[in-house]
Amino acid sequence: METYNIQCHCGKIKANFRRDRDLPLTLWDCNCSDCRMRRNLHFMIPASDFTLEGSKKLFEEQTILYQWGTKTAVRRFCSTCGILPFYIPRSNPDGYAVTYHCVDWGEYGSPKTEIKYYDGQNWEKSHAETGIAKETAEN
Repeated sequence: METYNIQCHCGKIKANFRRDRDLPLTLWDCNCSDCRMRRNLHFMIPASDFTLEGSKKLFEEQTILYQWGTKTAVRRFCSTCGILPFYIPRSNPDGYAVTYHCVDWGEYGSPKTEIKYYDGQNWEKSHAETGIAKETAEN
């Protein structure tokens, strides 16, 4: 397992995650109203492999919470630069969605990736068909 750094554009919001560098990475291209507008390309990390840098209180003070609909997804945008480097997604509330382009992949670059489509406009059907929930399930 290797540790990778995530941050927003200005660097106020930082976190780390662990993953096996040799495993391919599934990137999700979603067309829900939020992801479509941001052109969000993200991947899932189990909560046990994710670590926020700094205190949760400081993180909440430096971000703006945005929720709608079921309020299952927890999105906190940096209050300075507006970037969302990671969030708790509705599809995987037991983990984190990490914005692919907010990761410092280090000297070896990102692992092999595969892009899959998530039909967020037909959320329930896509959730059942894609198996996305398995990506953060603890083994």
